[in-house]
Amino acid sequence: MQKPAKSKRRMVRKQVFITAEQNRRLKTEAARLGVPEAELVRVGIDMRLDRKSDPDDWRNALDRLSGAWRNRDDMHDFIRDLRRGSTRSLRRRLGLDERKKNG
Repeated sequence: MQKPAKSKRRMVRKQVFITAEQNRRLKTEAARLGVPEAELVRVGIDMRLDRKSDPDDWRNALDRLSGAWRNRDDMHDFIRDLRRGSTRSLRRRLGLDERKKNG
């Protein structure tokens, strides 16, 4: 289904809170482009909602994972076991040990 032309779309009023810094940047960019601030907000919403996959998603995922294991106190043993190829130890650490499941 094709979207109606922008001029034909029915507008809905929304009230949102933004930071003072966002407000300053929004005003600056709108003035620079010569468009209403509301248009920039609409474009931003469309960009975010229409985004299928962002080439920088891997960076965001990496940022979320950063430090995920920082509180582990067994990293030395874990790495040693990985290097030895100890699948039993690896399976146990990952919760895949069959004896635990069946026992």
